[in-house]
Amino acid sequence: MDLLEIEKMCECNNGILFTNEFGVKFTSEDTVSFTMWAPLAYKVELLLFRRYNSILKEPSKVILMDALDCGVWQKENVNCNDLFYYKYRIYNKLSDGTEDVNEVCDIWAKSASQDSLASQIVDISDGFTAVPTRSVEVYDKSIKSYVNPWKEKDYTRSLIYELHVRDWSLVEDPQSTGKFLDLAEGIKVVKYIKSLGVTHVQLMPCFDYAQTDDDPGYNWGYNPYNYNVPESRYVRRMKDGTDAVKQFRTLVQKFHKAGIAVNMDVVYNHTNATGKGSLYDMTAPGYFYRLNEDGSFSNGTGCGNEVATEHKMVRYFVLDSLKHWMLNYHINGFRFDLMGCQETDFMGEVYAELSKIDSSVMVYGEPWTAGPCLVKSGVCKENIDTCEPSLEHNGVACFNDNFRDAIKGAEFMRFKAGQVQGEYADEEICKGLCGSKNLTNRIGRMINYVECHDNFTLFDKLSLCVLGKSSYSGNFLEVLNKASLEEVKKQDKLSASYVLLAQGTPFLHSGQEFLRTKRGNDNSYIAGDLVNKIDFSMREQFSDVYFCYKGLIALRKEYPEAFGCNANATAETLEAGVTLYKTGDFMVIFNATSKDLSIEYTGYGSVVDVSTGAPRFKKNMPSLVEAKSFLILKR
Repeated sequence: MDLLEIEKMCECNNGILFTNEFGVKFTSEDTVSFTMWAPLAYKVELLLFRRYNSILKEPSKVILMDALDCGVWQKENVNCNDLFYYKYRIYNKLSDGTEDVNEVCDIWAKSASQDSLASQIVDISDGFTAVPTRSVEVYDKSIKSYVNPWKEKDYTRSLIYELHVRDWSLVEDPQSTGKFLDLAEGIKVVKYIKSLGVTHVQLMPCFDYAQTDDDPGYNWGYNPYNYNVPESRYVRRMKDGTDAVKQFRTLVQKFHKAGIAVNMDVVYNHTNATGKGSLYDMTAPGYFYRLNEDGSFSNGTGCGNEVATEHKMVRYFVLDSLKHWMLNYHINGFRFDLMGCQETDFMGEVYAELSKIDSSVMVYGEPWTAGPCLVKSGVCKENIDTCEPSLEHNGVACFNDNFRDAIKGAEFMRFKAGQVQGEYADEEICKGLCGSKNLTNRIGRMINYVECHDNFTLFDKLSLCVLGKSSYSGNFLEVLNKASLEEVKKQDKLSASYVLLAQGTPFLHSGQEFLRTKRGNDNSYIAGDLVNKIDFSMREQFSDVYFCYKGLIALRKEYPEAFGCNANATAETLEAGVTLYKTGDFMVIFNATSKDLSIEYTGYGSVVDVSTGAPRFKKNMPSLVEAKSFLILKR
């Protein structure tokens, strides 16, 4: 059966395929119905296990599944009184006539054993099994139960803060190997993030990724294995799959109680592997991926494969997975990795469907691929409005690398400096400050940033430029002299002012506000704790930088009509490296040059000082804008 035949199968019986409830469904206290989709299978067996430690052994019971229409396989009312785990043995007939037999975890399951070796027979809405103790949030499939502490519908009112569970768990417990509960039960991290003033945390991948639990190594998590269950390496004393469910829910709940919304970094563009290394390829060989004409896997992700979200069942699966994370975990938004590998119409459908659950949901991602890609009409900055053309809705947003590169310089293709280092990009700076209206009709669809988990941290990039290097491995504080360090700090604060005062949606990488360093590592995805961990002592060491960030955040939140979505904001270049920015009652002069700048102004009665962590309005008006700094004036 080829792709066209499978796609035609997906249309059978007027779409009845998509009315199935895949996975497990309890029909009584002891009986369960199992439903799955395997379009190439000629036989499917249900393998049932009594206990966790028997998963790698012979199953306790084997039951032949019934073949229904459209590639659906089902077994109803199975007595599972003493059975707790299951897998499928799928007998696929490939297009070349060969047979392919796989034992595989159910891709629709909502709970699984460690490393997703088998699926768990459980209802994760059951308060006795998978709901956190003393929960104030009801986890069921009723939309009424969904929780989002951030009710603003305009993206520009938000401020996103990206973090990795393991990096920050070491702040709570230096002996931790990175657990959800370190943050959920800790007293430092969530309190600190709340005090900073951000509205959303963006958790780097928390779904099950391919690194196994017996591997203690560090990983960011961009190697997906099972999209619908939490990563078990982040679970403390995991006995079964419900521990992962409970503990991740507990972390989300902790942020919610602090008034912070939770966005999740999702990687629906590729899986860790194909063939025997992919639950999806073993279930429906070839179908979940884009294939070249010769049958090889397209590789626009740079990871060996691309998930084919244009295929009907793949699209349905991803949408169902996203809704699962919203309804069953109360995730409030999604950052799409390599969103350029997804079609604009698909991303538009994602936003449309998720905004039905929550009109404040955030949907955004990277508007690029990692190489030549078979996607048709993939998302990019220039077509972001076509994902959701209505100006009444936020729609899909994307990271603005034009503004990023203008501020600090590009790193891809060739290492470059940017505005704050003296390589001026005045035109792009002006565009970015005004919300990049040349790219979008809806200002909030541009995510403004200068640092994320990828590439050098801002401090490392600026330090390299000050040192006249394009690479260095080690402690920058040991090689920067006092004058050089002061120069880097000025450049860092100036970079933050562009991002946090611009029109659009601001984004910070956690630790950026106190000069986070990764010791010169520009791709730290497996670099380990020495490179990636948060050194919280730097908040005190560089308190002036921290308070500047905090003050800019507070000013932005206090005056959202000026710093957020003001279509009337203007920016102009006074001279190379000097920008005059007017928005609402404010005027900001950005001086990226190496000399102090004399200024003249009328109509502004106070200067805004953000250096203490909160905006203070002073009447003693200055006559200069110092080199590598910014000056905020208010009418």
